[in-house]
Amino acid sequence: MLSVAFGIVSGVFSLIAGLGGHSLSVMAIGLGVLADVIGSAVLIWRFRAERVRPSQSDAHETRAAVVVAAALAVVSVVLAAESVTALASGTRPGTSDITLVAAGISVVILTPLAYAKRRLGLQMGSQALQGDGTLSAIGAATSLLALAALAVNDTFGWWWADRAAALVVAAIAAIEARHTAPRRGAR
Repeated sequence: MLSVAFGIVSGVFSLIAGLGGHSLSVMAIGLGVLADVIGSAVLIWRFRAERVRPSQSDAHETRAAVVVAAALAVVSVVLAAESVTALASGTRPGTSDITLVAAGISVVILTPLAYAKRRLGLQMGSQALQGDGTLSAIGAATSLLALAALAVNDTFGWWWADRAAALVVAAIAAIEARHTAPRRGAR
């Protein structure tokens, strides 16, 4: 529950800061963290539903995996579209201390959270929990990329680095969405 509360606050904050500063990598932090909130919420549902109906655990896992995969896919599509649009128009990202702090906090919190979710998901054999761990890892990686892209922009004037970082995150999210989605005939 703490993960969900943190995610809502930091996700909305990063999304607003990214939109306000025209920084796609900071916006990506917000999208990634909000997608992580969706993944965490669906896993809370999954484990509660499994306690009530243990015989349907496979069905609960499949539904949870579909939702997590969809969240990853949405992050991928939005970031790819926004990145291409920003690259084509040549808009420049802004930098503020608030966005840098938000990115730093996300790295510190999401990195160990991602590791713990992935490890537990592997132990439980839960693609949904592993995918949720990936959502947390994407949030942490996006934060690192955002910090690097903003530093490169400020130092060298490479405005496109922010957009390129968001495209990298979009590609990773697409790959992980495919990996997380339940396979036909499985389960």
